[in-house]
Amino acid sequence: MESNFIIDIIRRSNRNQLLVWGIGLILVLIAISFSVNQYYNLLAGPFEVDKSYIEAIKDVTQLDKFYVTIKGDKTADTQYYVTNTTNGIETSKYYYKALVLDKNLLLVKTGEVNNQDGYTGALTPIPFDEQREIVDPLNSEAFLPFMLDAGDFRNTGFAGMAAAAIVFLVCLWGILRTVSRVVSHERHPIWRGLERFGEPVSVADQITTEVNSSAQQVGKAQLTSNWLVAAQKSTLETTQLKDIIWIYKKVVNGRGGRRFSALIYDRYGKLTTVTGKEAQVDETLRGLAQRMPWIMVGYSAQTQAAWNKDRANFIAAVDQRKKQASNQ
Repeated sequence: MESNFIIDIIRRSNRNQLLVWGIGLILVLIAISFSVNQYYNLLAGPFEVDKSYIEAIKDVTQLDKFYVTIKGDKTADTQYYVTNTTNGIETSKYYYKALVLDKNLLLVKTGEVNNQDGYTGALTPIPFDEQREIVDPLNSEAFLPFMLDAGDFRNTGFAGMAAAAIVFLVCLWGILRTVSRVVSHERHPIWRGLERFGEPVSVADQITTEVNSSAQQVGKAQLTSNWLVAAQKSTLETTQLKDIIWIYKKVVNGRGGRRFSALIYDRYGKLTTVTGKEAQVDETLRGLAQRMPWIMVGYSAQTQAAWNKDRANFIAAVDQRKKQASNQ
């Protein structure tokens, strides 16, 4: 089939989708590459280590094995704890212990109130608040310059791994789906959207012919002899003029300012949306109303209720107005 402007739009849409999904996949792979060591510890750990391993650590951020189980000589309570709340309800409580390792103290964050002989957790740098509130007032020289977080490393780690896997699979699915549309444009939603008007090849050729020969620009849309066409570089909205029943302007107030769109309903309940600046949307609606003065124009709660509850009579009333206009 010879190329027409609809095929060109589909091609640009596929190219843009491949670019978006491809960038997404690359970013996920980069994020995973930075988390390989974390995943290794999550899946292979916890590793049982002794006091000599802990005392030999010079930079806790460079450890290959940081999710560990360590037993100490004894455990002392620092008498410091934190409580996490959500909407005034306590959700978790963490206690800070000092695990004695020969002459050194290892700060341990744990959800267990009772002292234990050993703990399992992730070795991490001591956060500023814990350093200021716990270590400095006690004896900073006795504490090692890192701590053991015996909290929810495993739950948090698996949640992060699951999120990364989901995003990876979604991006991969998006790429494969787009590739299938590149191979066969008939699978693209734009092409499938033409099926409700008849055989897509014939519909696309008709629209292309009319756009090239008799299109009237109204705002960001075009009116041909039989079609409303709102085409951008990679999107297409189209419907048959003879099926249009009700049109109105929608205004949405958001953080980025006001957004305007023309909502166009046909007799089958299909909505076609044309967006643009307010003047462009007004011009689109005005062009449709001038071309087809019998359609319903404007929004009200009563009109919406009639459309939702008694659509058959709504459409019949518009058809009657069209018949009267044709007889004049």
